[in-house]
Amino acid sequence: MKQPKAVSVFLPATLVRRAQTNAAKYPFAKVIRDQIVAAAQPWRELSDTHLFGLFFGNTIKRSWMVWSNGYCPSCKKSVPMYTWKMNALKEPWKVRCPHCDDFFPKNDFGAFYVSGLDERGIFDPKTANRKLLVNPSGPQGFGVDDGEGYVEGDKRWRFIGAYLVYGQWKQAVHGGIVALSAAYAVTGEAHYAHQAGVLLARVAELYPTHDFGKEGVMYEGPPRSGYVSTWHDACVETREMALAYDRVREALAKDTALAAFLKKPSPTDVLRQIEDGILRDPQRNLDKIYSNYPQTELTVAILKTVEGWPGNRAEILALLDKTLEKATAVDGMTGEKGLTGYSVYATSGIATVLALYARIDPNFLPDLLRRNPRIGEMYRFPLETWCLGQFYPRIGDCGTFAAPSPTYCGVSFSTNPGIGASMFDFLGRLHAATGEVGFVQALHHANGKTTTDLPHDLFAESPARFQEQVSAVIAKHGTEPKLGSIDKKEWHLALLRGGEGKNARALWLDYDSGGYHHHSDGLNLGLFAQGLDLLPDFGYPPVQFGGWAAPRALWYTMTAAHNTVVVDGKDQKRVGAAITERAGYEGLPAGKTTLWRNEKTWQAVRAEGAALYGIERYERTVGMADLPGGGFYVVDFFRVTGGQDHAYFLHSGYGTVATSGLALAPGPDYGNKTQTRAFRTDPNPKSGWTVDWTLEDRFKTRPKNAPLVHLKLTCLTENASASLCESWVAPGNYNTDTDGEWIPTVVVRRQGAAPLDTIFVSVLEVYQDKPLIRKVQRRRDKLGQIEAVNVSLSNFSEDQWTLAGSNLSYQREREG
Repeated sequence: MKQPKAVSVFLPATLVRRAQTNAAKYPFAKVIRDQIVAAAQPWRELSDTHLFGLFFGNTIKRSWMVWSNGYCPSCKKSVPMYTWKMNALKEPWKVRCPHCDDFFPKNDFGAFYVSGLDERGIFDPKTANRKLLVNPSGPQGFGVDDGEGYVEGDKRWRFIGAYLVYGQWKQAVHGGIVALSAAYAVTGEAHYAHQAGVLLARVAELYPTHDFGKEGVMYEGPPRSGYVSTWHDACVETREMALAYDRVREALAKDTALAAFLKKPSPTDVLRQIEDGILRDPQRNLDKIYSNYPQTELTVAILKTVEGWPGNRAEILALLDKTLEKATAVDGMTGEKGLTGYSVYATSGIATVLALYARIDPNFLPDLLRRNPRIGEMYRFPLETWCLGQFYPRIGDCGTFAAPSPTYCGVSFSTNPGIGASMFDFLGRLHAATGEVGFVQALHHANGKTTTDLPHDLFAESPARFQEQVSAVIAKHGTEPKLGSIDKKEWHLALLRGGEGKNARALWLDYDSGGYHHHSDGLNLGLFAQGLDLLPDFGYPPVQFGGWAAPRALWYTMTAAHNTVVVDGKDQKRVGAAITERAGYEGLPAGKTTLWRNEKTWQAVRAEGAALYGIERYERTVGMADLPGGGFYVVDFFRVTGGQDHAYFLHSGYGTVATSGLALAPGPDYGNKTQTRAFRTDPNPKSGWTVDWTLEDRFKTRPKNAPLVHLKLTCLTENASASLCESWVAPGNYNTDTDGEWIPTVVVRRQGAAPLDTIFVSVLEVYQDKPLIRKVQRRRDKLGQIEAVNVSLSNFSEDQWTLAGSNLSYQREREG
């Protein structure tokens, strides 16, 4: 049998000595070191027997939440998803309501659990003393949980099932392993390693028996797979335990007391048990650590590295190369959507892992970049799509409605990364290897636009030199990345930029539908300006209302929930969620850009996407032009041919609306399973009617006392009804205990015999005090082959936009 290694791969002695030197020299490093030690103290005085008993068998059903859309049985207030409070070491076997602070279950589950332990320390519900299942201070049966939940009528609160995951496992067991191993790494005190070893050995013994796919509950329904946690968390937890083992195994290799406690012949047998249960079992059962690409591949790389580096170096590098080829296949990204979420789940995960290798080998990252040049593109993508230093296009499952993203999202920054690799250091290394100045500007921005305490890395070779290098880059190139308009043809995102400083703006067009964590949102339009998200995507589906298949969650993915056109009341085509050879992109219904203009005072893009609906034409052309004094406006031509019902939806942010040119009266709802209401309709308005949003600065992204921002729509579509209605959104994330809000929505609708041919024409102006556009008119030739929009401005000049066939022209002239 293969002899276990007894030397750390990722924290060799040289790095440990560097950490000790930095902690003695730099205050920021001392703070990191002291916080690592403090984090381990809750376990410091626990006995080996107590530690060993913290981990549990697979005999109690584990639940991913107490109740996804539940409430507190005591105060009746909403407590959705992950909002129940737990403190496993201070209040074992209890969860608390975040509102009234009442605890559950009401019975002493700890005593019930102990009464059912067998000779291996595994709970057997058949032998446990059910006389202990009582509420000693309240109504008989109220709040009592035997492991299968507290039941009240047709309602079930899985207090213990959720506690096992978030309390006993994540806090007491997994949290203890990570904290104790880190404390050993920065202090060298063998006691921390010994305690981590007790936990690691017990987990390794029972971990292979856990299968969340068979023993778990997800959204009150069937789960997929996993170990103690569901698949995506199990993947990262397994990786973190492997790294924790790597930190302490040198001490464990000499710990005869641990071997004696565990009744093992020698420390080598302890190491072998840990490696078999935590390093090798997941490699034999990859479905249990399945996750969003490429998290599983990254975890396997770490498992193999901890198990056999440097002897298997060639195997590891080949695995990383193959992973990176696929992870960068779509404009440097995986192609998975959710730009501030799942898309960068890959980039941030890859950064965390690559940084560990770079820390032990200074040539690792440059060599990897030579073999995989698209790595630089991977981290430029979230730089190039970062708008105004405040926003990202909310494409797919990500983010909160209308909320800002004030930090570069390609990596997960932390000013206290603990024992992990610093992302400030990682971006510095990327800059050195690629020459991309934006990486330095991004890390500088994330640090509050200062070099103080950079790179926030206990293991930094020279913090002072790093700070000097950052200062030199910022002095030469400025604090803000110089970004222009882009068209990511593989990822299907076009982004037009204009203006400067406070007048900067960005208009984006998404031109595909489907794939992993995508929505039916082809030809969706977004706009950032004046510190606001003016055409926000709704964001991450509100799964707290019954899971991913619940009506409110499905609403967020529907075509009607986006600023695009719905054909025949149906969603655009979407195909599979599986990651294919190109990370979920092969065969997806997607459009392509057919026009691109990026001039000094105006920009334009067109994308066609007939495949999104399988019709003759589905095409959007948008242009953006400067206005006097720094303002701007957008002209929008949306051509649809096919079907018999075309509905143009436009949602803005939080705010109120005023209309002109419309005679609105209560009308029928749009229906089609949309979360919309309160329709007021003008069945035949005259071209040129307007809707003016006065927008709320809910997230305080604008200067204090700044004027209110308006978004004014002028609609030039002919022979179409106009409706003003309300659309449902959930403020905050999926933990928000609110029933949601309703925002104003415009629906422009044409119906007729198939194949219906419609061209929606509109102008959007952003202004503060008063509009700079005096009048907007639509012109067309007799054959309908030329569409034109004349925009008369307050300075008595006139803009002319002409759409003729595949050509779009723009010019500005003085009136008269």
